[in-house]
Amino acid sequence: MKSCLKYIFTTVSAAFLTVVCTQGQELTVRKLKLNDPITNEMAPFVHDSTLYFISNRKSNLVKNVFDQEDRFLYKLYKAHIDKDGNTGRTTLFEATAGQELTVGPMTMSTDGVTLIATLNKKNELKLQRGNREPNQLWLFQSQKAGSNWQEFRELSFGYGSYSVTHPSLSTDGTMLFFCSDMPGGYGGTDIYVSRKVEGRWDTPENLGPAINTAGNEVFPFWHSSGKLYFSSDGHGGMGGTDIFYSIYDGKWNTPVALAEPVNTPYDDFSCFIFTDESRGLFASNRDGSDDLYQFEYQIAFCEDPSEVTEDYYCFTLYETSGFDPDTMQIRFIWEFNDGTILEGSEVDYCFPGPGQYEVILNVVDPVTGEELKAADRNKILLEMTKQVYFQAPERIKQGEEILFDASLNGYQDTGDIQYFWNFGTGEEQQMGKTIRHTFRKKGIYMVKCEAYWRDGRHCSYRNIVVE
Repeated sequence: MKSCLKYIFTTVSAAFLTVVCTQGQELTVRKLKLNDPITNEMAPFVHDSTLYFISNRKSNLVKNVFDQEDRFLYKLYKAHIDKDGNTGRTTLFEATAGQELTVGPMTMSTDGVTLIATLNKKNELKLQRGNREPNQLWLFQSQKAGSNWQEFRELSFGYGSYSVTHPSLSTDGTMLFFCSDMPGGYGGTDIYVSRKVEGRWDTPENLGPAINTAGNEVFPFWHSSGKLYFSSDGHGGMGGTDIFYSIYDGKWNTPVALAEPVNTPYDDFSCFIFTDESRGLFASNRDGSDDLYQFEYQIAFCEDPSEVTEDYYCFTLYETSGFDPDTMQIRFIWEFNDGTILEGSEVDYCFPGPGQYEVILNVVDPVTGEELKAADRNKILLEMTKQVYFQAPERIKQGEEILFDASLNGYQDTGDIQYFWNFGTGEEQQMGKTIRHTFRKKGIYMVKCEAYWRDGRHCSYRNIVVE
């Protein structure tokens, strides 16, 4: 069974450029030029246009130490990266350049002054060829003072022979997600979260069976939209290790796999997703070794939006039998699928939702109970309006955070659906079925959401007044 350690050291793309098209949308995946053809690169993290990643490439600036399988140990590197995925010169990350043994994945606070990295618990040069003792990894924190990083200090998450790795800080810095093979989990490696309470990291919580499986869940990445991205070989997917995301709304929702060609039958893992979610970085072994790739959605957005409408299924039903209840004693009895029976020449009834229903009208003599004519049986087909449906208040307060959740209504057999949002604020589109957004300025905004699937697209909008 694999462990967190295995994924750090050994894991895991068709062509240099891969493009998958749907209507009005392209998902492009391309390999970064900084990859070394014979070594591994993974665990991307970007802050202030600097890409940080780990690699077991040979370095001329540090003493080269080998792991148990005679490979160079992993170190943290950095390089400038632009929005198109072009990278500059690769150098060792100065904060961890002095570490003699393995340096694993890292995370950084939004303001760039707190660094949490995966390091050996004992930073001593004892790992020699032929030594088969396991490497225990842990999370260590450093603070930036001016332009220099201070000495790392170990984070306290208990004691044992297990490892704690793959850190990811939440946007506000109050949650720390990580991977561990500590006892009591669901499988090989699980994802945990620790919350900052009065300046200290609290006891870690296992994210539970919605996220963790009997397999391995690794490389968590918290996104500002409220999504937790992670890698897993236990949630199905396309094969090997795939990248998923889940949203917490009182409980963790069923994980959603990223689309092809981000996920493939190979191992695809360790992602960084940019703020607008239209692009991101990840690692994959689809070309043999672990390499870094960038994906990007390129879309012609929301060209013909329709306003979101509410579907109502309440109706007033009239009889048209030809009998006059004003001159004759007649009972009109209506029967509905759910067993409801109503009486009157016209009745009000709410159907439970879309579907096909049968309504039976009986015309009865109130004295004898005799049917005055054969029962009328009417088939009614109620369908949902074809639209991208999402709820939103008509008026909100400036600075108020709103949760938007989209669904594609009225279409059948769509398969995987991708949702893109535009909030009318001049920002780039965001991707996701569920999105949190805060309007910083007063005004009237047209919020648009467009759904894309392999054979179609649909865009809908609502207007919101921010006061």
